[in-house]
Amino acid sequence: MRIVVFLAVLFLSGCSLFSQSKKDFSCPETGFVSNAAIMTLHGTKARIKDFSGECKFEKDIVKIDLTLSFSAQQRTAKAALKEKELPYFIAVLSPEETILQRKAFSTKIAFDKNGNGISTEEHVLKIPMTNPSEAYKYKVAVGFARTNHEKESK
Repeated sequence: MRIVVFLAVLFLSGCSLFSQSKKDFSCPETGFVSNAAIMTLHGTKARIKDFSGECKFEKDIVKIDLTLSFSAQQRTAKAALKEKELPYFIAVLSPEETILQRKAFSTKIAFDKNGNGISTEEHVLKIPMTNPSEAYKYKVAVGFARTNHEKESK
């Protein structure tokens, strides 16, 4: 009877006595650069609304599937554009916040008759690292790329 009870407890524990412990892998923190998620340019106010994604751990690489959502609104009737190209960037920062990767992109937003528009962009980031279990120490930063002709929205 004792053997049956022992086997039942072993079975109910999911045989954890025989499995190896797994490392806790967490994705890099993703966020917007301060004052770079909103941009006003030539009568158009644009915003990086949201991001979503997931990461996968491969041998020496952390692969991040990242989706960004953008919205824009024309603020004046004079700015009756059909579409607008908005420059943005994605950067990967080390645990010390040194820029390891920075890539420039642009999204094209088509406006409806009310001057509103949205777009979505998908990206795959690959971060090489010798110890992927330390991915949580890295950061992914997103923001609009500014030029001398742009002004910050207040």
